[in-house]
Amino acid sequence: MTEPHHIATTAGHSWDHSILEPLAELNHEVLEALASAPAGPSWRWRALSDDARARLARCPFLLVDLGAAQPQLWSNPPRVGVHEAQPLSALLAQRGPLATPLLRRVLLFAWHLARANRLAARITLGMSAPCAALVAACRFADLEALAERRPAWIRPRWHDRPDIWQAWLGAATEESPRGLEILRLWGLQMLAADVLGRRG
Repeated sequence: MTEPHHIATTAGHSWDHSILEPLAELNHEVLEALASAPAGPSWRWRALSDDARARLARCPFLLVDLGAAQPQLWSNPPRVGVHEAQPLSALLAQRGPLATPLLRRVLLFAWHLARANRLAARITLGMSAPCAALVAACRFADLEALAERRPAWIRPRWHDRPDIWQAWLGAATEESPRGLEILRLWGLQMLAADVLGRRG
């Protein structure tokens, strides 16, 4: 019996497997950005072959943490035209490894899922229900302001856990999919635990 293309839920949403294609595309861009970052342990990502990078990019969740389980971050997004312009030195100091165009695409992806498919947002982003409501209410101008003014807010997932990334990178270099399959399940469990742990 083949797996159904859509998994119905009581909330009227479904898991659409076509989401995995743009998700893998974004993950691949994230990995390329990490490999070309001028600072930090970029050599770890540079060591990945094209095939290994493609395998790692096919995770069922985004390899970027955008605070999708932290509604306090989304409750007061910066507004375009409200704040004074920040000095270039301040912007550069808080700039992470992801360039602004990629940040825009990540935010737009999250906004689309929050509006169109809450189940997919929960699975791929670890997005809590309160965050989903806040993200869905964002305007395009809000997303633009976030990409421009809070770039350090959006970071590689598990950015402070090099041991996790070492396991991911090691599994991606193996031809057998077993290691990556285990880590994908573990990652989904971690995202779910993060959402549940921040409830209330």
